[in-house]
Amino acid sequence: MTWELPWAWLWLLALIPVVLLHFLRRRERDFLVSALFLWEGVRPDQPHFLQRLRHRLDLLLLLQVLAVILFAFALSRPALFALRPSGATLLVLDASASTASEGVAEKIREEAKRVVRGSAGPWTAVLWTDPPARLAEPTSSQAEILRALDLYRPTLRRRPPLARALALFPEPWPRVVVITDNPAGVIGAEVIQVERPPNLGLTAFSVRPAPDGTRYEAFLRVLNATPKYQDVQVRVRTEAGEFWASRLLPPGQEEDLVLPLFGVRAGAFVAELLPGDPFPWDNVRYFAFSTGTVRVAFVGQEDRYLWAALRAAASAVRAEGTADLYVAVSTELAGEPVGPALLVAAGSPDCPGEGFRPAGALRAEPSSLLAHVSLEKIRIAKVYALRLPPEAKVLAWAGELPLLVLWESPHGRRAFLTAELGSSNLPLLPDFPVLVRNLLGWLLPEEPAPLLEVGETLRLPPGYAVLTGEGPVEGLWSPEEPGLYALRRPDGTGYVAVNVPWEASRPPAPVEVVKPESPEAKVAVPLWPWVLLALLPLLLGEALLFAGGHG
Repeated sequence: MTWELPWAWLWLLALIPVVLLHFLRRRERDFLVSALFLWEGVRPDQPHFLQRLRHRLDLLLLLQVLAVILFAFALSRPALFALRPSGATLLVLDASASTASEGVAEKIREEAKRVVRGSAGPWTAVLWTDPPARLAEPTSSQAEILRALDLYRPTLRRRPPLARALALFPEPWPRVVVITDNPAGVIGAEVIQVERPPNLGLTAFSVRPAPDGTRYEAFLRVLNATPKYQDVQVRVRTEAGEFWASRLLPPGQEEDLVLPLFGVRAGAFVAELLPGDPFPWDNVRYFAFSTGTVRVAFVGQEDRYLWAALRAAASAVRAEGTADLYVAVSTELAGEPVGPALLVAAGSPDCPGEGFRPAGALRAEPSSLLAHVSLEKIRIAKVYALRLPPEAKVLAWAGELPLLVLWESPHGRRAFLTAELGSSNLPLLPDFPVLVRNLLGWLLPEEPAPLLEVGETLRLPPGYAVLTGEGPVEGLWSPEEPGLYALRRPDGTGYVAVNVPWEASRPPAPVEVVKPESPEAKVAVPLWPWVLLALLPLLLGEALLFAGGHG
């Protein structure tokens, strides 16, 4: 044990006036009796000094003496030594969309405070969201870092790689503690995982015109990440009305739903899932068509599902000769088109094909173009082998053969989808229009994307503006809330649909977390707050005893 202010023990000198005042107050008192003859002949008994002293001591004096001793003990600021993790501690607090679930943010904040109280410091904290942000500067003050942790709030944005968050503090940190509801992707750091509540959510939502042109088709994927069967209702709202569907979902399962939508052409759609749950942000999803006209030139075979997906992604019209986008299906182009091109099971002079080959198991690199596409549901029999240039980037593979390739060619951007659509279930899945829409967003970046995630930046060309509650926004716009936003264009109006990140809906995959070893150091644990806490009932008891003796 140690004392920060040992000179405070001089407060014990206060015992002298306490004892003197007590004995001066204790004087012999006269008592009235009926007769004195009863004491005649009785020899007065002179008590010893210790007997007289014991007679003058009482509980009130003992409480006063104990109070003075405890007060002196508290003033000296006693502390005990304890072993705590040593070295500077970097706290990484997950602030992505999934932490906006009911109760998760409070758990993360309390775990962070527990780490601070149980470590020697110094400390700092960073928010793990996109973009990452400093929550607290490095400090050795425990009170200061605890105040900073009270400012922690989750966002509705996606979660970038952990390295981006750690890059805000490039100096080495002996201890990195990541507090999250999803430990996936955390390597080389101490992880504290908080529990996420069960969730019902829409994990995919897309709309496309039916191939026959008579209606729309809404594709939805509904997730039941709860331990019970759930009877859910899905409602899709358009300018023409509302359309409902119901499903009984088994626990831990995800099901696809196709809902026909009849009526006039609509520019925006809203899907809602009932009942509600602790994470309401994925119970409502938004979709909007691009309002800019895209002239598409087709080469090779016709595919009505591909054409329907293109029309769902943009206001696509057929063009002869010069076009905004060239689409080739199951063919070899004789020459390189000048401008963006989407090649489906097709080759070109700069990237020639070598015929169809059997497809292997599908796998993919992390990419925003595949963020909403479930490869495990896709079945592909054959892919078109290509001789790719060295600069091409493969996003997905079918065994050892490329399945999805992006390339910035000298003639324009190229996207290669090597799957033979006729021997695949891909055109029938809701993933297909989503994939085509994502590819068009990369091939035609000058057109404002009609679908965004919270926090994603949209670059608006001159003459375009997004109408928000705070007024029109031009240039760069980064939405902070999901919803449908009106888009003002030079040739009319449209919509931009903003959703929370799709991955926020999915339950975390089981991950084996290895806790790194942290060196320990002796730290002083203050005792004086507990002493003061014990002193309060002592003083209260003394006051009550004194009042009772003089009542």
